[in-house]
Amino acid sequence: MRVAIDAQTLLRQNAGVTYYTKGLVEEVLKQDRRNHYDLLLWRLFPKPPVFMFGKEQNFFYRYQRFFPYRFFYKLHKWGINIPLEVFFPPSARASAGEGRYDLYFFPDFVIYPHRFGRSVVVVHDLSFEKTPQFVFKENVKFLKKFVPLSVRQADRVIAISENTKEDLREVYGIPEEKVTVINPGVDLKVFRPQGREEATQIKNKYGITRPFILYLGTIDSRKNVAALVRAYANLRDRTRYQLVLAGKVGWTYEHQIDREVQEVVKNLKLEEDVIFTGYTPDEDRPKLLSACEVFVFPSFFEGFGMPVVEAQACGAPVVASNTTSLPEAAGAAAVLVDPRNEGELGEAIRNVLGSPKLQEDLRRRGFENSRRFRWEDSAVKLMRVFYSLG
Repeated sequence: MRVAIDAQTLLRQNAGVTYYTKGLVEEVLKQDRRNHYDLLLWRLFPKPPVFMFGKEQNFFYRYQRFFPYRFFYKLHKWGINIPLEVFFPPSARASAGEGRYDLYFFPDFVIYPHRFGRSVVVVHDLSFEKTPQFVFKENVKFLKKFVPLSVRQADRVIAISENTKEDLREVYGIPEEKVTVINPGVDLKVFRPQGREEATQIKNKYGITRPFILYLGTIDSRKNVAALVRAYANLRDRTRYQLVLAGKVGWTYEHQIDREVQEVVKNLKLEEDVIFTGYTPDEDRPKLLSACEVFVFPSFFEGFGMPVVEAQACGAPVVASNTTSLPEAAGAAAVLVDPRNEGELGEAIRNVLGSPKLQEDLRRRGFENSRRFRWEDSAVKLMRVFYSLG
């Protein structure tokens, strides 16, 4: 088959959808020698970024310039529904065979209008339906309009967790047999326990002077970071530890961060105890995760919860929410708490910090749990979906 992949998301930085798409597609391109793949990119982007799949390329895939979905969204708003084949450049027409791909793979919630070929779409979560207060208003409007259309029009839907699959059934009535669950994988070559030298290096870089509790992820209201700060403030032996909040500010805090998390820090007089790292480069993530005493992820809603698995792979004891897909990701290898109960959150952190035996048990079980999520296995599942539609 000739398969076209919407590769727009690969041009973003540090986004969960990008991480999923890159890991999955990269492994499919390594394994699959039955199909030919074209990666559709925004036509104005000058050249395919080398970070996508390394330097090795082969004749089983190539890049094609194209338009982003928002272009088609605008056409829809104007009442114009033009199939994407109309906009194919000559190279794509030649590669597809008169512009007719056998299959389209859309890894970012929505599908392009298309005239020929079958389609597979990935839905990462339904937070815009279940908890719209945590999602940018324009994105809520866009996704509520196009995701229902996409999942009904697609020949097969990929959900990244069983929780998302159940949400698709509950919210849109999508039959179970139409949805295949393909979890993200963790790169165990990257996310692995680091040595003392790396721990010292990362502490020096971010000014960490004590053993520390770590949150790593976007700082926005969905992640429940303010509750973590308050739970930390109530720890009896708090002064022994620093709280490191590693990640960039999300959309909900662009104008609220000073009034919310930083105001909580100020009111509780924690300026010397809480460190905001800002954006953390990819190479710093495993170092921080390996060096922390406990990793805490108190999010209200997740499509999967990859930071939990990455922390486990690095040997960090984990405290996480018991909501949505997080129990599925964490397995039996984390202390799970109600994210709305700050007392329960604080007690869980205190119990982990106070028990070397519990820490070691969580490390051991977490390390084993992280081995369940391999890109190689996820790619095989996706290829089976493709073959079933060929």
